[in-house]
Amino acid sequence: MRRGPLFMILAGLLFTVMLGLVKVAREELSALEVVCWRSVTALPLSFVLARRAGIAVKSRRTLLVRCVLGFGAVFGFFTAAKGLTMAQLSLVSKLQPILIAVLAPLALGVSEKSDKSVWVVLGLGLAGSALLLSPDLSSGSIYGLLALFAAVSSAGAHVAVRALGKTDNPFALVFWFQLFLCVAAVAAFVATERTLLPLPPAHLWWTLVGVGVSTTLAQLAMTRAYQLDKASTVAAASYAGPLFAVVGDILFFAAWPDAWALGGGALIVLAGAWLVFSPRQPP
Repeated sequence: MRRGPLFMILAGLLFTVMLGLVKVAREELSALEVVCWRSVTALPLSFVLARRAGIAVKSRRTLLVRCVLGFGAVFGFFTAAKGLTMAQLSLVSKLQPILIAVLAPLALGVSEKSDKSVWVVLGLGLAGSALLLSPDLSSGSIYGLLALFAAVSSAGAHVAVRALGKTDNPFALVFWFQLFLCVAAVAAFVATERTLLPLPPAHLWWTLVGVGVSTTLAQLAMTRAYQLDKASTVAAASYAGPLFAVVGDILFFAAWPDAWALGGGALIVLAGAWLVFSPRQPP
């Protein structure tokens, strides 16, 4: 059984939990506020996990690229969460694995070249995502464009994570990313709002803690996934994300799927099972 895709599926579930909580927080807070408090709540846990293994990193330049692209992805998705459903956000993000499959061989070398079976899974997952979410997808809005920007940034960040996974500890990578997000979000908020970052309302504290914890665990699962398998293979497993998003829409926002969604979900499950149970090739 291939553990890389399994860890990415787990990361997708945790990211869905995070996204549901973000949508709740975005009813009252700006995207930059949510990004900042997400990082503040995630920092203690990520530091405790990283301290035992050491927080030093070898590939600092690649880490900076990962942090900058990751900030763009988080800010874009958190902003888009105000106007799109979890399912819509998930569909836009499915452009990411295709971009990763193109970028990874260019950035990381021929060892990341996708075999034919992975391309079939990518196509199957994209078709399932389209079936799953097409009735609800809105196009042409600023939120859709921001989600597209986030997907492109996220693809680049994931390729950087794969490169970092060969030289650095995943706990250290997650810690530095959370710290960068916090500092960048505070700086951007002060620069744009001309005021210090205010404390969030007390009734949102546990929501923001949940965002931070689920984010940290998801980042760790994602980083571990990229250590275990090729970037394009791991990214294809993220097609389980739209299925989780539909479930999240039902649980958090009472948005029920139709027959198209059920059919698309079946294709995504098939694609994920193919990845998990197919023979593993050395990364």
